[in-house]
Amino acid sequence: MDNRPDNEKEQEYLEPGSQFKKKWENYWYHYKTHTIIAVFAIVTVVIMSVQFFTKDKFDYYLLYAGPQIIAVQDLHYIQRSFSEFADDYNGDGEVSVALNDIVMLSPEEMEAAMDDGAVFNGNYQQQMMTEYYQQIVAGDVVICLLSPYMYEIVNQESGFMPLTEIFGDEIPESAYDECGIVLSKTDFGQEYNGVNNLPDDTILCIRRISTLKGLKGADKTEKHHAAYVELFRKIVTYESAEDSTDSTESTD
Repeated sequence: MDNRPDNEKEQEYLEPGSQFKKKWENYWYHYKTHTIIAVFAIVTVVIMSVQFFTKDKFDYYLLYAGPQIIAVQDLHYIQRSFSEFADDYNGDGEVSVALNDIVMLSPEEMEAAMDDGAVFNGNYQQQMMTEYYQQIVAGDVVICLLSPYMYEIVNQESGFMPLTEIFGDEIPESAYDECGIVLSKTDFGQEYNGVNNLPDDTILCIRRISTLKGLKGADKTEKHHAAYVELFRKIVTYESAEDSTDSTESTD
């Protein structure tokens, strides 16, 4: 029984929001955890939806992983250089290439940097390595530009496409091994802006078709991968105008 004076009960009744406040406090006490989970789920769905509908749709996705921090200007140059050899895959009237870069040093490079006073965040390094493996296994990127260390830590048989499947028996002289191309030994790597600023030992390679086809379907995935293979072939076999002229003169 409520023994408070009538004037106190009347005041509570007249105060705006007083009853609502009591109901809210009671609800929050019993359903706090459920509410937090629900709100988190809603916010997550909204964010993912916004990202999905506002995400730029690029024709091609590239990955650089190695010790170099790519300057913004070089990033644009590299994307533009690749786009000159690419086709309008998504049919939107323009060719667009996105380059994702992951800065990662080999243990030897990291040790040398630490000797020079560099400080590394272990958690950040682990996150970057996890992102790298995710991209190699089932990411958007297909063509990769990698340091020897980042290239060699991947299982070649399952990770990268053999050059024989791209060029047949005519393996380019710029080959690093059975799957990789030394970018700086190609005319493309020497001549095109941004690309020629990458480390000389950068290896160009192409991922195999991901076994995680998702919702795309096998046919669409194979068509998508074939477009990357064609771009890769054009880049590796590109000959500068000077080389073409020399070749013509030598046959006359």
